[in-house]
This record gives sequence, C-alpha cells and structure tokens, in this order.
Amino acid sequence: MSKKQFKSQASSSRAVSGAFAASDGAVSAFGGGGFGVVSSSPLSYVYEPPDLSSISEPHVVVALKNVQKKDSTTKSKALEELLQYFTNLDRANGVETAVLDAWIKVYPRTSIDTARRARQLAHQLHGIIAHKSGKTFARYMPDVVGPWLAGLFDGDKMVSRTAQSSFKEVFQSEEKINNVWTVYLESILQYCSDAVFKETIHTLSDERTVSPDDAAAKHARVVAAAIFVVRYILGRDSRSNDVCFDNRLENSSEQNLVKGPNALDNFMARKELWKLAAHTDHSVRRAVYRLLDSIMIKDLEKQNMETISSCVLTSSLSIDQLGSALDYVRALAHLTRHFPAVWTDHYTGTGKKTATRRLSQFLAKGSQGSAFQYWEEVKSLLLNVPMPVLLPQDDISDHKYVVVEALREGLSNREEARSSQHAAWNAYLGLVQRLLLNSEAGQDILIKETIMPIVKQYITPSRDTQAWTTTNSQQPIALDAAIVALASQQLFMDQWRALSKGFIEDVKTSLPEQSKDYTKSQDAISAKACRWYGLQAGLSKREIADDIRTVMKDASISEIQSAIALLKARNGKPYGAASLIENAIRLVPDLSSNQKPVTDLLADFAVNDVPELLLSPAGPYLIDLISQLKGIADVNAIYRKNLSTVLQAPDNTAKHRTLQKLVASPLLAGLDQDKELLATLAARLKQSVHKESPEGDIFRIAIANPQAPSQLVQDLLSKLFDNLSYEEHQSTSLRGLELIIKHNQKAATAYDATTTGSTLLAKLISLGESGDEGVAQRAKSISNLLQSHSSIDSVEGDQKILEIVRHGLDSVDPDTLSITLLVDLAKKIIQRCSEQDKRTVADQLLPDEKRWSEALRPILSSCPNPSLAIMNPLGNAVALIEPTIPCKTTVHDKDGHSAAFRMLWFTSALIQTSDVLQHAAVDRRNSTVRYLAITLQIASDNLSIRSSNMLWSEDQDIEAEEAIIDIISQTQALFASWVAGNSAMCLPVEILSRLLDDTHGSSVGSYYSSRAYVSIMTEMAESHMLPEINMKSDELKLMRNPAEILVAAATVLAIQDTTAVTRTFNELLAGLTGAGLSKDTEGNSAVHKLILLNNILSREHFGDVLPGIPKQRLVFFIQHVCQQLVKSTGGIAPSASEAPVRRSAMLLTAEIMRAVDYILPALSEMYGSFWEDVTASLPRTWSIQKELSDDMLPLLHASLRLYSTLRRMGAGESNDDLVDALRNHGESISSGLMHLLSAVQGLPDESHQPRKIINELLARQVSNIKGSLDPSATSEIFPALGSSSSALQGAAFELLHHQIPKLQEDISMEKALSKDYVAKLPEELLSLVLEAPTLASLAEETFKRSLPPSLRTYLLSWQLIFDHWDGSSDVVKNDYINNIKEGSYIDGLLSLAADFLITSRTRPIDASKFNIDAYSPGSEDIPEKDAQALLIHLYYLSLRNLPTLSKTWWRDKTSRQTQISLESWTEKHISPLIIAGELATVASWATTSASNTDTDDDKDHPMTVKTSQATREITASIPIDEQSLALAITLPPSYPLSRATVSSLHRIGVTEQKWRSWLITTQGIINFSDLGGGHQLIDGLSAFRKNVQ
Repeated sequence: MSKKQFKSQASSSRAVSGAFAASDGAVSAFGGGGFGVVSSSPLSYVYEPPDLSSISEPHVVVALKNVQKKDSTTKSKALEELLQYFTNLDRANGVETAVLDAWIKVYPRTSIDTARRARQLAHQLHGIIAHKSGKTFARYMPDVVGPWLAGLFDGDKMVSRTAQSSFKEVFQSEEKINNVWTVYLESILQYCSDAVFKETIHTLSDERTVSPDDAAAKHARVVAAAIFVVRYILGRDSRSNDVCFDNRLENSSEQNLVKGPNALDNFMARKELWKLAAHTDHSVRRAVYRLLDSIMIKDLEKQNMETISSCVLTSSLSIDQLGSALDYVRALAHLTRHFPAVWTDHYTGTGKKTATRRLSQFLAKGSQGSAFQYWEEVKSLLLNVPMPVLLPQDDISDHKYVVVEALREGLSNREEARSSQHAAWNAYLGLVQRLLLNSEAGQDILIKETIMPIVKQYITPSRDTQAWTTTNSQQPIALDAAIVALASQQLFMDQWRALSKGFIEDVKTSLPEQSKDYTKSQDAISAKACRWYGLQAGLSKREIADDIRTVMKDASISEIQSAIALLKARNGKPYGAASLIENAIRLVPDLSSNQKPVTDLLADFAVNDVPELLLSPAGPYLIDLISQLKGIADVNAIYRKNLSTVLQAPDNTAKHRTLQKLVASPLLAGLDQDKELLATLAARLKQSVHKESPEGDIFRIAIANPQAPSQLVQDLLSKLFDNLSYEEHQSTSLRGLELIIKHNQKAATAYDATTTGSTLLAKLISLGESGDEGVAQRAKSISNLLQSHSSIDSVEGDQKILEIVRHGLDSVDPDTLSITLLVDLAKKIIQRCSEQDKRTVADQLLPDEKRWSEALRPILSSCPNPSLAIMNPLGNAVALIEPTIPCKTTVHDKDGHSAAFRMLWFTSALIQTSDVLQHAAVDRRNSTVRYLAITLQIASDNLSIRSSNMLWSEDQDIEAEEAIIDIISQTQALFASWVAGNSAMCLPVEILSRLLDDTHGSSVGSYYSSRAYVSIMTEMAESHMLPEINMKSDELKLMRNPAEILVAAATVLAIQDTTAVTRTFNELLAGLTGAGLSKDTEGNSAVHKLILLNNILSREHFGDVLPGIPKQRLVFFIQHVCQQLVKSTGGIAPSASEAPVRRSAMLLTAEIMRAVDYILPALSEMYGSFWEDVTASLPRTWSIQKELSDDMLPLLHASLRLYSTLRRMGAGESNDDLVDALRNHGESISSGLMHLLSAVQGLPDESHQPRKIINELLARQVSNIKGSLDPSATSEIFPALGSSSSALQGAAFELLHHQIPKLQEDISMEKALSKDYVAKLPEELLSLVLEAPTLASLAEETFKRSLPPSLRTYLLSWQLIFDHWDGSSDVVKNDYINNIKEGSYIDGLLSLAADFLITSRTRPIDASKFNIDAYSPGSEDIPEKDAQALLIHLYYLSLRNLPTLSKTWWRDKTSRQTQISLESWTEKHISPLIIAGELATVASWATTSASNTDTDDDKDHPMTVKTSQATREITASIPIDEQSLALAITLPPSYPLSRATVSSLHRIGVTEQKWRSWLITTQGIINFSDLGGGHQLIDGLSAFRKNVQ
C-alpha cells in the first residue's frame, strides 16, 4: 500500500470512529491506538484493504486496487478488465487463493455501490469467479452469500437480473439452489440483521465523497434488499410480482424456518424493523409492508400488536405513501381482515392521532399515483375496519361522515387517473352501503348528502358540484348510486320529482336560435335527455317498487307533453326538446306501451305536426322519433309523406341535412309501395352523386342504408357504372360502388348478373391501373370485394375472367387492361382449373394463328429499314423485299404497345410463370412458338432503330424502354432454354420446317420468318443441338432463283454440309466472274449471288471454304469486281442517276466491298493492280456522300470495314502493292474521311443502332489519321464537336486535342515576330461555349445511358480551349485571357460547375475520388460520374489558368452561401493541387534563373528563392552587403479564390516607406495578374528583384 493510500484509509477511519464506537463487533485496529477503528462489517466503507502482494498477475493487482477507488467510472473500468480476464481464464487452472481472499473483501462493498453499472459488473464478475473456482469457493460462501442473495432483490432490474444470472451460473439445479438457502441460512439471516439494524447511512458511505442523497439512497437500497431476502425466506410472497428469483424456491421455506427459528423471531420482534414502515424511502416502506403481508396469516400472533399498530397505523397513515401506497393499503386490508383489533384495542393514538383521523388523512390523499387496484384494496379495507373507526359516536350525533368525506376527497383528486375512477367510486359506494346497513338513524341525511349529489351531478353537471363528477361516460356509477339511494324510497321519489321539474324548466328556458350559444344550449339539453332516460332505463330493469315506477312514468309523460308543446310553440327550433322525446321513447319503451294518453299524443304529433317541423333544427330527431312509433301510428305512411314534403322543398342546407336523415332511416325499405316517389328520390340521388358535402353525402348515406329498395340501388348502380368512364367522376363513383358492395351485397350480385353489370368487373380491373393512386387502390379494393361476393370461383366466374383476358388481348385502346394484370388473371384461372380443363383453358388463353396474323398485319405492311442489313445475318437481303399494300394504322394502348407486342409479352410471361404451353394442343403450341419467334425479330429491329416499325410507339421513356428490353431478353432466354433442353418443353422440329416454308417469296413476312429460322438455328448451333440438314437438288435450284433469295439465304446460313456449301460457293464465284457479272448487273441476279456469297463467307463454321479455293480464281474474281466498283461508285452519286438505279448501284457496291473485305486477307501475298483499284474506290465512295439516308448506311459500313481491313493488312508491310496504294491515296482517304465526318455529324444515333455502328467505325478510322491530318483542316472538325453522336464527338475531340497544342508553337512565334498580332481563340470553338447549359435545361436528362450531347459538347469545348495554354507563350496566353474576358465565357462554366457539383446537392461531390488534374474521355463508366470528373477537371483548369477571372466571378456573381460552400470545397480538393503545382513552377524557375545570371547585378546580388509545400510559402532573399532583404509570399488554403499575401522577413538599407511600396507592388502583381499556373508568382518575384537590384 502506498503512503497516499494509507493516509486515505486512516483518515477515513478517524472520520467514522465516532459512528463505530457504539457498534457491535468493532475492534481497535492497533490496540486502541490513534489510527481509528476498523469495522468488522463487510459492507462498511472503512475496512482493512486486502493483501495483494501474493497475487502473481500484475494487471489483476492494479485492477483490484482500482476497484477500491472512490470514483465510480474508475471502479467500473477496473471491473470490466477483471471480467475480461476471468472470462478468458481456463477453469482447469482455477483462481489463485490470494485473488479469492482479496475479492471476498472487495465484493460485498462493491455489490452495494452507488453506481448501478458497478453493482451489475460486481455480481457478474462474482459469478464468473465462483464458477471458475469450483469447490474451492465453498469455504468463502458464508462471507459472500448474504450480499450475493441480496443482489437478487436490488431495486434496479438490470442489477437484479445480473445477480440472478450469476447465481444460476454457479448453482444450476433446483436442488443446489435449495441447499444454498438451507445450508447458509444462519449466515444469510445474520447479514440481513446487520444490514437492517446495524448499518447506517454513515457506515455505508463516506460523507466527504458521497452526497447526502446518494448516501441515503444507498442505505435504503441495502435495507430494502435485506428485508426482501427475509421475506423470501418466509416463503409467503405469492401475491407479489416483483420477486427477482425463481418462485420454485419457495418449497425450501419450511426447511429454512426449521434451521433458524430463533433468528427469524428475533428479527421480526425488533421494533426497529416496524419503525421502518414510516421510512422516508418508498423502497424500504414497500419491503416492510410486503414482509408484513407475508407473516400476518401464520405468525402474526407472535408479534406485538401494539408495536405494529403504533408503527404501521399511527405513524404510517399520516405520511406520504408515494411509491408504496398500493403495498401499504394491501397490507392494511389483510391485517384488518385477520386482526381488526389493531384499530381499536391495540391502537394507542389519542387526540389528533385517533384511528378515524389517521384513516381519514390517509384516504384524503388518494391513490398517490397507484394503479386502480389501490381502490379495490381500499374497498376491502373499509369493509373490515371496525364501525367505531368509520363512524365514531361524535360523528353520528353531529351527522358528520369524516371517513366518507375523506374518501370522496381522495378520489376527486385531480391527479387521479381516469382509468381508476370506476374502482374508486365503487369503494365509495361500498363504504356508504356499509354505513347504511349499520346505521338506521340518519339514513335520509346520509343518502341526501353522500349519494344524491352523484346522481344530480351526472344528470345536470355543474362546476359548483364538480367534486361529485363521475365522468359522463360512466353511467354505471350513477346507476349504482341511484340504486343505493333506493334504500330510502320516499326521499328518492321526492328527489326524482325535483329533478324532473328542473329538467322541464331547463328545456323551456333553453336559449333561442338567435343566441350565440344556441347550439351549445340545445346540445346540452340533448345530452341531458340521453343521460336522464338512460338512467331511468337502467333503473327500470331492476326490481324496484311500483310506486317508484309510477313516479318515473308520470314524470316522463309530463316531460314529453312539455317538449311537444314547446316544439309547436317555437316551430321546432329547440331541437333539444325533440331529442328529449326521441330518447324517452327509444330508451324507455314502457312509456309508449299500454299508455293511451301518451300514444295518442305521439300519433297526433307525428301525423299533423312533424311534417311541418322537418326542415327545422329539430327535424333529424323527429325523423328518428318516427322510426320508434311502430305500433302507435302508420310509420311508413308518415315517412313517405315527410319524404315527399322534403323533396319538394327548395334546396338549402336544412333540406340536405333532413334528406340525409330520411334516406338513412330503415323506413326507406317501405318506399317500394310508392313507385312515383321512388323515381323522384332516385333522380334526386343521381344528381347528388358527384356533389360535395352536405349534398353529396345524401347519395352515400342512401347507398349505405341496407334497407334501401333494390330497384333504387339498381338504378344508382347503372348511373355509377356510366360515370366510371368520366375521369372527373371516377373517384366519387367508386366510393358509391364500394358502399353498395359492402352494405348491399345482394343488389351488387344481382347487378353483376345483368348485361351491363357483366362488364363492371372488367372496368374495375382497368381502373386498378389508373395513374391516380387513390382511384387505382379503390378500384382494386372494389374488384376484390365484387369477386368475393359473386360466383367468381365457379366455372361461370372463370369464364367471365377468361373473356376479360381475351378481350384485353384482342382490343387495343387507351382503356385496355395492362399485360401484367392480364397475366395475373390468366394465372389465377390456370391455378383454379382442374387438370381435365387445362387444355381447353390453355387453348383459349393462348392467341391462335388468326389473332397473331391480324395483330402483325399493320406492322408487316411496311418494309424494314434498309440500314438493318448491317446488324442481321441476312445482310442486304432486306433491300430486296417487295413492299405490300399498306393497311390500317397500328393502334397502341395507353403504354404505347401494339396488339402484337402485347401478345408477345402476355404469351412469354404466361409461359414462363405457368405450364400453359405444355397443356395446349400441338397446333396451338407450334403456332404460338412460331409467332413468338417472328415477333421477337420484329421487336429486335424496333429496339435497334426507334420507330423502325410500330410494334410500340416512339414516345417511350428510358424506364419504359428498359422494361421492353427486359421482356425481349426474357423471351430470348425462353427460346434458349427450349433449344438447350433446360425446360419442360423442347423446341419442336415442326416449327423449323414451318418457318422455312414461310421464307418463300420476298414479302416482309417471309423476311422475318427467315430471320427467325436463322436465329433459332444459330442458337441451336451454339448449343451443339443443330439437326443434320443436307442440301437437296431442289434446294440447290433455289440458290439460282433470285426470287427465292430469302429461303436461299436461310438455307445457306443454317446448312452444315461443307461439301455442298463449297460447291455452291464455286458456282457463285464462277457466275460472278467475267462476263457473268457484267450480264447480271442489269438485274438483281448479281446482287442475289453476292448476298449468298457473303452469307457463306460470314459464317464462322464455313471458315475453311476460302483455303480450298484456288487463289488465282479469287484474284480473277477480285479483278473483275474491281472493274465493277468503278462503274458502281460512279452510279451512286446523287446526280448520276435516278433514285431506283442509284439504290441498285449502292446495293451492288456494298455487296462487292463486303465480298472483297472477306476475300482480300486470303490474298495478302498476291500482287496486282486490284490493290490500287480497291483503295481508290474508298475515298471516291466517301467523297460523293452529301446528304446521307439510311439506305446508304450498308455501303458506308462495308467501305469502312474494308478500309479497316486494308489498314490492318498494310500495317505489316507484307505487300508492297498495298502499302503503295495506301500511301498514294492517303491524302484522298483523309479528305474522304473528313468529308464523311461532316456528312454524318448531324444524324443522331442514340436510338439508331446502325448509325451508331457507322459512327463508331468512322470515329476509329478518323482517330487513326490524326498524325497525318493537315493542320489547316482543323477548322472543319469543330462542327463535329457539336454532333449528337458521342462517338463522333469523341473523334473530333481527339483530333483537336492532338492538333491544338501543335498550332500554339506557330502562334507564339508569330506573336513574337509581330507586336501587332493578337492571338484569338477559334470562333468556331467559342461559339460552342457561348451559352452554358443550366441545371434547369438538364432537369429532363437522366444521364443513364450517356451524357446529354449539349452538355458533352460544352464541356469538351472548354477542354479544347484550355488546350490552347499548352505550348503557348505568356503573351499569347494573355491574348486568350482577354478573348475569354471580352465574351464573359468563363462565368457560365463556373456557375455550371458550382451548381452541378456543390449547391444543388445535399452533400457536395467528393472530388478526391476523381483524377482532378487530368481527364480522359470515357474514363468513368457511369455518364453522370463522367460529367462530374470532367467538370471537376475544368474547374481546376479555370482556377489554374484563369485565376483572376475565376476569383472575380466567385466574389461578384455568387451568393454568400455559394461563396462559403465553394470556398470550403475548393480549399479541400482543388487548392492543394494548384498550390503544389505553382510552387513547383516557381522552384523550377528559381533553379533556372540562378544558373542564368547574365548581368552584374544578378551576379552581385543573386536572389535566392525557397518554397515550402507544408506552409504554402515562398521566401525570396537578396544579399545586401553581409545581410539580406527578404520577403515571404504566403498562399492561403483556398488559393487562388483568396489572395496571396506578401510579408516582410528582413529589411536592410532601405526606408520603411520604400520597402512597404515594394511589398505592395509585389503583392499587387501576384493578385491582379491575369496569368496563372505560377507565372504570376514569378512576375511578382521578378518585380521584387528588379526593385532591389
């Protein structure tokens, strides 16, 4: 122990030596020396510290020392460290004895620590130590079992649960647990006795470090836990819910009592124990009360009743019981039940401490925050308290009921919960009933003063008697009070008559309509009538005297008569009187039975007076009254008369309100007897269908009336159905339908069976897809309701849905049901139908051949786009299709889908999600698969070129197109699974035969059948499932028939017979060589042969055809077709021939170039003039293209591919003729490519895949000529930068990005030679950045597929502008800066960057994820991120190259918030790069200038420049004599937005004024120079050097 610790312990001992002097068991620490006393109590804060010297683990020693510290946080951390250590300790090694000895001293005190966390960790650690120690721990149990078990009853639930968990971890069986309580009973009781009777606040806590409140709470917690342990030992806790341990241990309580009877008796005989019943801490009081509750039944006789009465009654009744009231009153109730004498014989209080006064004081405080069970226990208590206590003799003579008044005062307390009111008043009434039974004298006074006020306050609430309020919702209390009052019949009858007279007077004096409180007054009368007659109805159901019944009836009759007279006199305005009559007849039906005066009065009033009063404020109540008069008058006739009167009245609010009440009446059912009135009402309701409240409510209320006539409902249903077609009426009509279906199922089902009603379900299903979410949800709900209420589960119901599905596929209009919904309906039908019916259902669900044909007819009437030739295996065969007669325009649904696409979607989705195709008939199955394959090819074309056919409309957004792509992909996957045999169905061979048969001819249908056939065969070849197909003689004849090009092409592409293909290839080659080609050029025979030839060459599995052909034959072919190229390229010029001839020439040229492209690689070692001819044909083909159309694209594609092949072959220089040809025509090829670039740049390719392919090919070829491009051609490239094609934009950017820096050298030289020369940025380039895109203009862009062309053009143009800085001199850069400044171009770029990157976002873009100082087009896969990367780079370049302009924009043209955000972002991401770059530039300049000191001044006074990246500082010093002049240039963190500062480091040999002038000049040059990139810093340093030297 350190000296510091020793002093602390010693001083603590002295502080409490006085407190321990009288304590039992205290011994002198050093023979009575001056170091104080060390207590033997295990809980005292003063104790001899444990010996830690024998512990082997140093960190355990440290932790145990820290556990003994005063600070709770330190203590908790130490416990956590020990917990971790012992948790990981191997149990086989056990716990050191020294550690156990130390812990046994520390644990009891730690387990009662003021900090909850420390107590919890102590119990948890104790359990682990005991578990790891095993049997060794048994000898320590007597010392720790008391604190351990006391922890089970800790007031904190988390601590008690932890203690319970640690205890069960060591003693895991019930037997072991019982043994602990049995074996260590004496130790447990000793601990409890010491904790309760010996420990004090001062022994448990050090008053120097613990606040008084915490010390008191700690002591109370220890005492309460000890008492709970004793109570648990007694085993009588069957009523408590707060025990923190297993109740099964109660079985050991009898054994415990046998073990230590004397200790228990001594414990409970101590008066100090019962004095704790009045303790200031509620937990201690609660523990004592529960202990008392546990011992009273069996062992209470052993206790001193005077002591208990004095402590538990006299002392405790008068104190606040907040937190313990329920336990206290429960203990009192049980104590009183078994020993009532504690209130009398054993009660010692006198004077102001009498039992009655004490009890009254307690009851007057109410439940003090307890639950409703408190009042139940109070009732039990008051039933057993001796009568002399409840009603002392003095109170009887003075008619004072002190206890009753105290109880009422307590339950009327404002803090009492409303949920406890019923139980509280029940206790009150129970007390009064007991007093009435035991006190015959003064009953009338008791009832009048304690019961009747309850009834009066319930009937007529008043603030003056608010203490008697039982809340108006609790009629049973007032009823029970009235029943209690019946004990004095005469008094009750007198009081009832008085109440009735008062009620009549209140009705008569109710406020008139002109008063501002008129409504409040009449509502009060109505509410009072409801309570009055409700109470009377309750009493009537009880057994009461006939005299009392007579009094109540007479009073009610008088009230009704007065109300009727008042209504007549005041024209129905006091509607409270009408409510009185209605409530009286409804709630007390006995008034109108066998009471002729009453019935006659009511009948006369209903017939003669009610119709005139219907539109008055009393009307709604009078209508309700009519319904109650059955048996008294003809209510149906009265109802019809009233309805007719109201319908004829002028429209106003009163009429609408009355009509609502009339149509809601059950008497509406009798309207069938008057057809004319029924028709009038129906017409009125139809008008109100779509009106707002209150008129619109009339319809809804009538529909909701289950008694409404069926004819009326049918008429209204028809009207509602008609209104569903009008968007503005859909919501209200659906609401009406929903009401009918919910409240009148029979009428809805009957309507559904009618002709009109049969389409209701389809209409509702259609509305379920409405864009209005409210309408859609309500329509779906009604549809489900209608299906659940109709016969939809029957065969008839399935047929109805089947018709809806078929109609949804056949008819296409804006109201057609969506395919998703149709698929769901179809799946439901399939799931419900039996196996026998599935074939029929499948044939009905799947479209037949006729329906497919009708759907495809409009689409197949127009020829496919000729540019599709470059994307499908049939190639230019598409150009030979003969158009058919145009038919009707294609119709689309609300989503823009045609009938054919809807069939494709429906069929594909249904096949994928059900077994419909397996159950369909063979013919239906084959036709379905065949048309699916054909439609799939049409859909692919429409995806490749938007609106190339009208399978779906062109106005599809990106989300819709992605959904279409997904549908097509799923259908393709379906075919792939069929081909691969991965599904339940394999692809039938019959389908292939039928598709091949359909390819005959040259129609559009034949073309797509051929495409479908080739597609399936290709899929089968890739899956190695291709069937053996050999070419027959008749098929070979088809090869020679130009009219059968489609079937020939399909056969060639699908056949596997290499021998036959080689023979065919030779025949085609021979036919196209020599005179054959010249002869065939007049017709299509040559094109036909070339297409077949190219189809053979294009197939990968025919790659061995060319090696088998003699090369000389191939050379002859090439030579002959080259001659034709000269003719055909001349024929494709726009002015050369008519359009049909020109198209034929383009087609022939394209096929020749394709053939040459395939064959030339096989002739790479052959020499001849054909290399020159082929190469020369390319620029000639490109140069004559001025206005491009889609039919030219196949030719351009073939020529660009041919050029790519030639370049690839010429790169190896293996053929001198080819190399010479490319060299000779290099300039014309470059010119042709540039001409082609200009020709195609205006054609968008985002939704045109062939154009995109052409543009990408062209871009690749153009990028290959950037090294040989004439600089003068640069101006021709700028327009391509504005192209809508990203590929062309990229090509133009790459060319310009390569050329511009080269041009700067010449411009800088010219600027140097001529002072008058002004460098200018290209006007074409500046025009592209004249107008900057804004966030508003980009709001509609999605950035999903690519950057918007306008944004990409703008950003790339700025990148090219900044390219002009590379290689330019400073004077040229100044000219460029002035050029930009004149047009204010930079403002738009900086505003766009700030908005796009920072201000428009919740969090600015993290620029650290991008390469800030460099940009490569397409470096980011996501278009939006690519835009961010480019904008960040341009912002960086702007600050680097145009610092002054950027700073001016930031300072003058942005808001304060934008300035703050932008400065912070720039400082974080951009400024460090700029600062690093400029410091590096300055350092490089300094090194260079130091080695180039030309003048004497430079040699004598050289300037030394140093840069520091860490401090962002440049220091410059110039030696003067033996010292030096020095300044520092400091760059701020947000440089260059913030200005650089120049400060003095050392001045010598110059005046302060001049030195200051030099510093200001240097700083001005740096901050106001237009140049950036560090040159402004160099200029400033140069100026400083010049001034000094």
